[in-house]
Amino acid sequence: MINRRIFLEAAAAATLPVMVRAQPKDRARPTAGARPGAVHTCLVDTRYAPARTLGARLAATGREVLAIPDGDVTQVWLQHIDPAWRRQPVPLAGLTARPALFCLEQLARGCGLRVVFHAEHVVHEEGRTEHRVPRGAPAAAISPSDLALAGVLWPAHIAEIIATYSSHAARERLGLSEAGLQPTLPAGAQLLTSWIIAAV
Repeated sequence: MINRRIFLEAAAAATLPVMVRAQPKDRARPTAGARPGAVHTCLVDTRYAPARTLGARLAATGREVLAIPDGDVTQVWLQHIDPAWRRQPVPLAGLTARPALFCLEQLARGCGLRVVFHAEHVVHEEGRTEHRVPRGAPAAAISPSDLALAGVLWPAHIAEIIATYSSHAARERLGLSEAGLQPTLPAGAQLLTSWIIAAV
């Protein structure tokens, strides 16, 4: 049940600006002493309040948070991700609309990276959110019911998954995610997807 404190915390987090550190190309990689296999860069679609909330939480942990205006990953890809992945294919995460994940997944395959975590969030017009976790739920120790119980604070759970992610020694063969499929949504609903792309 959502009480006044939880509502106010969520509202405060949603109003925080996303910290976008437009770093030079040679700095778009993990810093020295960083935990190997950890996510250091996160993309957020700033059109959506849950993505802005997630971005603010991850920026507070020192991670690079890059905004993708209007859901278009082109400039972020050209200026940040592609140069970084040419040097070293490091993990990348995000909370975006589904097309951004679809594009990045295709580009990641050439670098030996795969979608290792994929959750979908259908945000209904009245504010209720339905969740699905088609990939990576056991490793992330999260379930759709966990996200549903969090209410409006579900982006905090996704931020925690991203912040604590570390690539594992066990290699799992993963095919394409469901990002290329177009689901039927109720009128007024918006589909957001949270994800981690990493080596497997």
